[in-house]
Amino acid sequence: MFRALNQTVKIGSLSLMIAGLWGCTNLVKSGVGVTDIEQIQSDWQKKDTVYLKGTVENRAPFLESGAYQLQDATGAIWVMTDSPLPNVGDQMVMKGQVTYQSIPIAGQELGEVYIKEIEQLERESSAQNNL
Repeated sequence: MFRALNQTVKIGSLSLMIAGLWGCTNLVKSGVGVTDIEQIQSDWQKKDTVYLKGTVENRAPFLESGAYQLQDATGAIWVMTDSPLPNVGDQMVMKGQVTYQSIPIAGQELGEVYIKEIEQLERESSAQNNL
């Protein structure tokens, strides 16, 4: 009886894990939970971890990391990453942490809001890169 109960618990746990993963993927694909870039730029203090969906517009490789500019219909933002940089034109869904870099110059705050990439969830290469 213990063996049957143990097997039932394992099957139930596996089912919950699969359902959870499927639900997260559909959440991102449907756009639910995706934040508009404009919202981050205007209200960055209230944001922490965000999901963004957009097109890669620019790239900036560094020695051991890099950055790419992600654009959606509402604006653009730079994303810092330790992963390989996506190509310009790639469509992406990513998870990241909103970060602010203070840059005080002559009594003025000229800081910049950017995203520290946590994970690339979806990435579709642009048609240009497939030729």
